[in-house]
Amino acid sequence: MVSNDGGDNSVQKYSAMVELDSTHGIFQGHFPGNPILPGVCQVEMVKEIAEEITGRKLLLSQANQVKYLSLINPLLSPVVELNIRLTIQGPEELDVSADLASSGSTFMKMKGRFYEIKPRS
Repeated sequence: MVSNDGGDNSVQKYSAMVELDSTHGIFQGHFPGNPILPGVCQVEMVKEIAEEITGRKLLLSQANQVKYLSLINPLLSPVVELNIRLTIQGPEELDVSADLASSGSTFMKMKGRFYEIKPRS
């Protein structure tokens, strides 16, 4: 579920609750007996939520800052909250600030720029 916290046309704030599937195969190799959500999956979550919000296919073109502050174990934190702020920079680009958190703990923070991928004609 994605909800908008309001804002003007160029800056938009959203919050989404993401349920993690601790039985997913990604956790078998990362790591057996101690499942940890890989950092690349956390960044992908941000991208996919931004795509859902904008209705556009996006490509991460620049990651200005990505900080992993704490490990996400899906057994201990089966639901995480993604807070995302989108700033429109032009017709095909937007800046994103995001964080993943649960129960007062922040797991990841990132700032980056995404470009819209246009279908080839």
